[in-house]
Amino acid sequence: MATVFNFLPAGVERRLIRARLAHGDPEALLRRGRNGLIPAFRRAAQRSPAYRALLAEAGVDPARVRTVEDFVARCPVLEKANTFGRFPVAQLVCDDIRPDDLATVVTSSGHGGNGFAFGIGTRRQLGGAARLLDIGLDLAFDAGTRRSLLVNCLPMGVSFSSDLVCVANVSVREDMACAIVDRLGGLFEQIILCGDPLFLKKLCDHAQDIGLDWRRLRVHAIVGEETFPETFRDYLAGVLGNDPDDPASGLIGSSMGVGELGLNLFNETRETVALRRACSRDPALLDRLTGLDRAVSPAPTFMVFNPLRTFVEVINRDTLGIGDLLVTVMDERAPVPLMRYATGDRMQFIDRSRVAAARPGLAPSALPVVALHGRSRDRLPGGGHADRFKEALYRDPALARQLSGAHRVTVLPDRLLWEVQARRGNAQDTSSLAAQLAAQMGELAGDPPLEVRVDSHEAFPHGRTLDYERKFAYLDLASR
Repeated sequence: MATVFNFLPAGVERRLIRARLAHGDPEALLRRGRNGLIPAFRRAAQRSPAYRALLAEAGVDPARVRTVEDFVARCPVLEKANTFGRFPVAQLVCDDIRPDDLATVVTSSGHGGNGFAFGIGTRRQLGGAARLLDIGLDLAFDAGTRRSLLVNCLPMGVSFSSDLVCVANVSVREDMACAIVDRLGGLFEQIILCGDPLFLKKLCDHAQDIGLDWRRLRVHAIVGEETFPETFRDYLAGVLGNDPDDPASGLIGSSMGVGELGLNLFNETRETVALRRACSRDPALLDRLTGLDRAVSPAPTFMVFNPLRTFVEVINRDTLGIGDLLVTVMDERAPVPLMRYATGDRMQFIDRSRVAAARPGLAPSALPVVALHGRSRDRLPGGGHADRFKEALYRDPALARQLSGAHRVTVLPDRLLWEVQARRGNAQDTSSLAAQLAAQMGELAGDPPLEVRVDSHEAFPHGRTLDYERKFAYLDLASR
């Protein structure tokens, strides 16, 4: 979108985009975005040696892919295993990109196995990265009119640069983040925290331990890396002094990215947050919009995406329309073009007209809406999702305060074993904490039988994999 306004002053650009999102037509945006798909495909087919090989193996003649329908029907699905796991990166990079053009490399987490994938950026793209970040920050947080401090707590060397806000890239150092907020927070009108749920829990614990008063500041949070339930949003809001149901309060919203595709592909808005919270409270509304049974599945995360940048597909859909997410980034300058790339997530398109009819005022701006149902590998054998355990863990803030947030669900032949780590310095008996957690699980504690175990911080058997740099595995499907 930014390329349309390359020669406009930044303030004018943001105002034009804001007006377009407020009054635009979602279907018109989707149609316009689809116009960029075939040019991006043709460049990939002509310039990427690896993609040419994949097309040839699939029997696809690029000259016969002329429409979006041709692209969807004929082109192969890509994933990490058949791209980064198979080809040298030099064959994935387009031959119109010189090594001297490359400026940045972002790795995937490696959490899903099959090694690492890489998001590679050029110097030209790097020059526009701050501009795109600033547009997003202004649209979400009015950063263009409020002095803002962005505290980036994302791991794995992810850093941000901005021409609009002050940025502190602290990675997973809760002491550094809290010190910056405490000593410098008063210089700014608002603070934007960015991190994953597990580390933000640790940050909240440390802040409470040292008596940091968040309520004297206006604080937002961008939560990434993994999905989370509404009870976690409530927990985080309680510590930060926010009210998720008050539009004037700080925003706690999630962003979904994939290292090899882009760090922000989908995101929540105030309207989609309100929609999810309404669905969490009203099972009938959740059923009307998604077909889900609230007793089995938590409400999905409702998000929007930019159809001028990404072409989104959902394949292998079930009877509710939930299926596997494919993303194509329509950037004709991308060093590594990834067409119909499977992210490993489950998603569902949401009809905006049904949203407007069900809850007037909750329909987001002109951007299309999707429901994110989490990672495929986080599904339980019976069809539920591991996020139900996160939901129970944060339902009682006083109980959650005694826990670190780390836990592991293991599917055994005769039961589910839920092992939970107490936070360092926990004063309560762990057996009492386990009984409280079992009660929070409610109906899920019966079939199959659920065994709940709370270990001290040091005795938690999965603690060695918890360093906040790597994604933590919450579910183990292998019987032990």
